[in-house]
This record gives sequence, structure tokens and C-alpha cells, in this order.
Amino acid sequence: MSDARISRLHKSKVFGAFLMMIGIFGILIILHRLSYYVYEFDAEYYPVDYGRFNVLSFFTVQSNIFTSVYLIVKAAAVFGSGRARKFAFDPTVTLFVTTYILLTGIVYCSGIALGMTPPFKWDNPNHFMLSFIQVFHHMIIPPLMLILFLFPASDRAVEKRSVILSGIYPLVYSLFSIARGAFGKMHFYPYPFYRPEFFYEMIFKGREMNTAAAYILMIPALAAGVGVFIGVAALLRLVYNKRIKSAEFE
Repeated sequence: MSDARISRLHKSKVFGAFLMMIGIFGILIILHRLSYYVYEFDAEYYPVDYGRFNVLSFFTVQSNIFTSVYLIVKAAAVFGSGRARKFAFDPTVTLFVTTYILLTGIVYCSGIALGMTPPFKWDNPNHFMLSFIQVFHHMIIPPLMLILFLFPASDRAVEKRSVILSGIYPLVYSLFSIARGAFGKMHFYPYPFYRPEFFYEMIFKGREMNTAAAYILMIPALAAGVGVFIGVAALLRLVYNKRIKSAEFE
């Protein structure tokens, strides 16, 4: 980062303290969820107890962990750490983190409208905390990261190849999740659209399940899903590179 100019905002200790606070809080609530795990049978959403650490299998949690770590490192960069700046002020890293967390929020909120996500419950302390975490992860952090994205740390532009590279993690995550569900002992799928029958039943309603055909149908669906990540990354790159032309750097 020695050849890059840094924005005034990213030299503000107040801004650094804000980033550190949000990042640490994000890590703490994930640790809270792991520490105070309570399983409640739910025939529709939670029919099997997969264990407390299975929560780490969700893209939501992984993307929020990445985001929290990124914010903490970015705070260290604002406070003057050269090593932290190489990571947190890298526009490619910023693009990846923002793309993943933004789609986390979009997919979850879309799932609410489609009835694919569990309803919020606020009737006891455990339900209150679980619902708050869902709101924090899906409705607070994604728009916050989008806002932060609009204030580039340095005058370095996002390269074109970064857009394509943004699709690697979602692809690997998806393939692993599908394989784990198919061959794992408990057949766990973090999301319904990773189940081979999801698209098959959507297209061939009432027909007997054909496993081979179901997996074939998942190929274009998977490609489309990765394409969405790449498309969002491309749009964010366009916005980011325009923003660095109008931002103030020193």
C-alpha cells in the first residue's frame, strides 16, 4: 500500500474505533450462539439436531465471520498497521467481502417473502437473541457494508479479474454443501436449493423422483447462482472505481 493514497476517513481514529466495535460485536454474538446452543424440534425447519457447531456450515455465518474479521483488521489498518493495510485496504478483498455479505442479506430477505426462512420469535431470552442475530446478520450488516463500500480506503481500482475470482468461494462452498448432503452421514443441506429434489419437484411436480436428472438440473442452477455473485461483484466494481475518482485521498 506504500504507493497508494489513503482517504481521510480511513485515517480517522474515531472511524477505526467504530469499525473495531462492530467487528468485535459480530464475533461475540457468533460465540454467544455457539456457547448457548439450545435445540428445539421443528418439523418444518429444524427436524434434526445437527449439533451446535453445525451453524458454521451456513453461508450466512461464514460471510459474517469474514466480515467481522475484515472490520477488525480494517480498524487496525486505520490505526496505522502496515500489515493490516495490505489486507483490509486491498480493493479486491473489499469487493469479495461486500459481495458475499450483500448477497447473504438479499437471499435471506427474499426467503422471508417466499416462506423459506423460520419466523422471528421474541417470546423468551433464547428466541430473542436468535432473532436478533438473524436481524443483525441479514438486515444490519449487509447495508452497513454496502455503505462502507462507497467510501474507498485507497485510490487503487478494482481489477477486472477480481470479478471472476469472486465466484470461486461460492462455487466451492456450494459443491461442498451438495456433496456433504449427498454423502454425509446425516445428509445435511444448509439450504433447500442444495437438495437435488428442490428443482426437480419445482419443474416436474408429481413425477417420481429421478436422482440423476435432479443432479443434472442442478448444474445450470449452480452456474446461475455463481453468475449472480459475479454479476453483483461486477456492479460493485463499477461503482467502486467511479467512487475513487471523486473521493479525497492524501
